[in-house]
Amino acid sequence: MPEEDMGREGAGGARNAFRFSPRPNRAREIRWLPWGEEAFSRAAREEKPVLLSISAVWCHWCHVMDETTYSDPVVIELINRHYIPVRVDNDRDPDINRRYNQGGWPTTAFLSSRGVLLAGATYIPPETMRKALERIHVLYRENRAQLEAMPPQAGAARSAAGDIDRSLVELVGESILAAWDREHGGLGGEPKFPHLAVISFALHAHQRGRGEEFLAFATQSLRAMIQGGLRDHVEGGFFRYATSMDWSVPHYEKVLEDNAAFVPLLLRAYGATGDVLFRDVAEETADYIFRTLSDGECLFFGSQDADEDYYRLDARSREGTTPPSVDRTVYMDISARAASSFLQAGAVMGIRRYESLALAFLEFAWSHAYREGVGMAHYHDGSARRWGLLDDQVKMAIAMQQAYAQGGGDLFLHRAETLLSLIERCLWDSERGALLDSCKALSPPGITPMPPDAASAARAADALLRQSHLGGGSRWKELAGRILSSASGDSGIRGVFAAPLALAVDLYLDGPLLVRIREVDGEQRARFLAATLLSPDRRVLPLARRVENGSGGGVEVCGEDACLVHIGNVDDLAEYLGVKNGMIESARIMGPSSEEHALSREEAGGLPACRRRRAGKEDTASCRGAKEMEP
Repeated sequence: MPEEDMGREGAGGARNAFRFSPRPNRAREIRWLPWGEEAFSRAAREEKPVLLSISAVWCHWCHVMDETTYSDPVVIELINRHYIPVRVDNDRDPDINRRYNQGGWPTTAFLSSRGVLLAGATYIPPETMRKALERIHVLYRENRAQLEAMPPQAGAARSAAGDIDRSLVELVGESILAAWDREHGGLGGEPKFPHLAVISFALHAHQRGRGEEFLAFATQSLRAMIQGGLRDHVEGGFFRYATSMDWSVPHYEKVLEDNAAFVPLLLRAYGATGDVLFRDVAEETADYIFRTLSDGECLFFGSQDADEDYYRLDARSREGTTPPSVDRTVYMDISARAASSFLQAGAVMGIRRYESLALAFLEFAWSHAYREGVGMAHYHDGSARRWGLLDDQVKMAIAMQQAYAQGGGDLFLHRAETLLSLIERCLWDSERGALLDSCKALSPPGITPMPPDAASAARAADALLRQSHLGGGSRWKELAGRILSSASGDSGIRGVFAAPLALAVDLYLDGPLLVRIREVDGEQRARFLAATLLSPDRRVLPLARRVENGSGGGVEVCGEDACLVHIGNVDDLAEYLGVKNGMIESARIMGPSSEEHALSREEAGGLPACRRRRAGKEDTASCRGAKEMEP
């Protein structure tokens, strides 16, 4: 597909790709259109406002709205008569969601034919929706000229450059301790989200000597989530958030993004404390992802649906009951996040199938969702769709870096550089001094690129810094500095939500702790790598390379400009990196003699082929990644 056509197709794919509640409903009777030229041209031609519905397949209240409001005969008739209805999937079109979301899902937004937001809400019950549809129809008809004259969304504004200094790190730390719910763990009141980036910052802050309160906050919060209702105690995995302050009542959807983020965070909490609860739940969560949110070979899946009746059952009652459905769409950004997590978990716990799945996914993604010049697609549901989004390039680059850092071949680092070069060329606006969340040439109609949120900007900077430290050169650190300066100048980025940005600033200012692992013995090398990955210090980055016999073993811990220390003993390395002494010997670390690591295989083509079923057929796509791994 030509570059100009990739972004101009209807967002979300074909019209028949709309996804509704799996339970009986009449929402399909509404004449939905995908986001695109057709919908907005019709709105202008027919002099009607656009009704935008943003939903997600895992979203309980989205299903309720399909089953109630969008199944109401009067609502169906009013929408079809007075509006141009447009349906957008949050997961497939995150850029559209970001611009129009009204504070949750489902989002119900009323737009002009130029895409200007006129009014909006989240869930609207049938009776209220009837009144709203009548009222907005009349207001639009009587005031159409003025409403259509309102300017569409502006492009990316130039942010005043901010100082890259320690003040942001200190302010985030103070905000976390101020917002800490010291009775129940976590932050603030209900509803209560895990805020895993904040916990990651707290573990890092404790290791960096900023006080015991940070460790107390992190461990209390994680234990409360594990022991409370946020975790599925029967099948594993974490629900998206809790509706109660004490974590006892969850909202029952499970999404890959959150569960993938839990795994390395729990391992780092294990490293910081030695508490095997964190290690065991990390393995349980990874196993849930492997069983339910992957095909076990090379694909990760987006989410599992919310079904409170099912999840309230005990283990015996669930036997024979159909589990909630899984969205088998492969989203590149969150799948890349899962691949990074599985590479780390596989190395720490000695579970080869985790590493094999991660490597096979990376090969699948590059073979089936990457196109030269435009980078990674956003998702794959039988074919690759939606190019040009920042997070897809960034998270995939980080996954490639992780594979390289844990012993993969140079090709992984080259692929990461290819994706980061696209960011430099297409997503950095040098005139405005701003990073953009999407590439203009590839954006859907009516969507103008804008600066990303703090977390996305921080991830981009982090990826660039990692590339620089892994051998990519100083140009990447310079671009990371410009991104951090621009993001730090955004007055809207404050408090706990700036935690990812603060971590990136800390890495920028102090540089990495690059652990160069040069151990010849395979089992000892695996233990050095595990100690490195368990460190609560977010600056720690492994670089496991093969060495020839006689060239010396052990590790070197290096800063940005020089190596700081040579260490020949695993326990000494653990102590240096803030990992509890003695843990590595008791951890489930398996060397090549017991369960061979995927990153240490000598034979090429040692990973399973990826078998995918499409349209009732079985298609075999090569997902072999071992041929690119350094033995």
